[in-house]
Amino acid sequence: MKRIALIAAVCLWCAAAVAGNVNGRVICDGRPVAGVAVSDGVSIVLTDAAGRYSIDSDKKDGFVFVITPSGYIARSLDGLRPGFWQPLYLPAEQEEIHDFVLEKQVQSNYTMILLADMHLSNDPDRDDLRRFRTEVLPVIRKQAAEAEGPVYTANLGDTTHDIYWEEMGFNESDGLRFLQDAGYPTPMYSIMGNHDHDPSITGADVDRRAGWRERDCWGPGQYSVNIGDDHWIFLDNIVYVNVEGKGKKAPGVRGDRSYQQVLTEAQFAWLEKDLSLVDKDARIYVCTHAPVLYSGSKTGLLMPREQVERLYGLFAPFSHDVTVFSGHIHRNDIRDHEDFPRLHQRSLPATSGIMWTTPVDWPLYNSEGADAGFWVGEFASGSEPRFRLETYLYGEKYFRFYDLNSVGEAYRASEGIKKQQELYPDTRLDYGARKWRNCVMLNYWGWEPGDSVEMYEKARALKVEATRYEDPTKNFAYELSRLMNPYKHSHGNAKDATYHMYVAKTSSAKTPVTVRIYSADGRLKFEETFQRPYTFDPSR
Repeated sequence: MKRIALIAAVCLWCAAAVAGNVNGRVICDGRPVAGVAVSDGVSIVLTDAAGRYSIDSDKKDGFVFVITPSGYIARSLDGLRPGFWQPLYLPAEQEEIHDFVLEKQVQSNYTMILLADMHLSNDPDRDDLRRFRTEVLPVIRKQAAEAEGPVYTANLGDTTHDIYWEEMGFNESDGLRFLQDAGYPTPMYSIMGNHDHDPSITGADVDRRAGWRERDCWGPGQYSVNIGDDHWIFLDNIVYVNVEGKGKKAPGVRGDRSYQQVLTEAQFAWLEKDLSLVDKDARIYVCTHAPVLYSGSKTGLLMPREQVERLYGLFAPFSHDVTVFSGHIHRNDIRDHEDFPRLHQRSLPATSGIMWTTPVDWPLYNSEGADAGFWVGEFASGSEPRFRLETYLYGEKYFRFYDLNSVGEAYRASEGIKKQQELYPDTRLDYGARKWRNCVMLNYWGWEPGDSVEMYEKARALKVEATRYEDPTKNFAYELSRLMNPYKHSHGNAKDATYHMYVAKTSSAKTPVTVRIYSADGRLKFEETFQRPYTFDPSR
């Protein structure tokens, strides 16, 4: 990747300018690598011709790390984590020496596996570790084996689940060891999620203190990596609050595990320095745990508007639009915002589905009823990136069709639905009601801005209504499951909106329905004809 010319205004980053208390070399194949950016999370310096760097650091961030240049990867710490970072362990007045070893890579084509919300917990009732090994990991291995060029993983937080750390004896360190022992197949870059904090820690400076174990495992809370022609930025946008004495209680939990979805002033300051070193024709990808843009918000934002405006301003000099990848919401949510037209959000489905809480012998589903999975990004120099959703059972799958006659039969026969309607008559939809007769419904979780859905009964176009109705598969797989068999740490039973649900009324219970989905530019993305009656079975 091209770097801006070194002029007097950026001499503060020149390694030779100041003798600091954090020093070292960056080498590859035993030779020095010049011009590599090295940071302590506050300052950024460049290595000299001998590969040396020097930072005068207050060490408050606790790390020194390399912003890996294009065409290189940091030598792995353990076969899983790239060794681009090292902890600072001595007092600020003492000098530390930290050297970094890079390895060359051809990155003209590469693949990024994008996943979030693994929620590993070692819970025997949810059987999450076995399910990860047998249902999730084989699909990831297959994708890595079939990819062209190097493959990486962006893990966007909630690797483990804080409320179970003591109860199940499985904390962030155990999650790391599990992934190592399971032979996760690619280098993994990670960022903090709200559930990756230590819930036993409350009080002053709780965000930093409670995040100690995650940082010990995965490194700094803001860093960047250059891969091919692209610049990847990882930002921890969870500020942990954890008010003591409030919230759900479990062994080892002292607070309410609350948090804010924001960036700190220090992160903004570091990001501005980082971006000043990036060629303005580079593509920028940002990885956070909590989304920046969000369909479930009235404003279309999840982070505060003023912070989104600041981010947008920092990205303004770059020639390409910026894409943000996030987890946290356990659903696919691909969206834009009219006030920030060059910022695009891709929120990921949860690797764990709904935190592994659906029946262990059923498929894993997300909060919107989508089949659980992960996104794969394919990147090539000079080409637009391609993104595809890989589900564990069905490969690429972006929607589910419902014949509400069949769904209605299941609702009317279910004792769980009867109980649910008695308890929550005002908040749960009853698809067994007569009003849904001969209706069909499509949950199109692969929706992207500008997409449109058409339905046809034979050759007759149906009137299609875009709604936010709840998904019946999710209701059976999750809501009814925990209603009939209450699970520890369960929460309320309010209906959950599905952002991209489409409903149409047909004239008959037996006529086939053809679904056509078009992109914003009129391209036919998907077409499928469904014979009716169409079976409803959420257990498959």
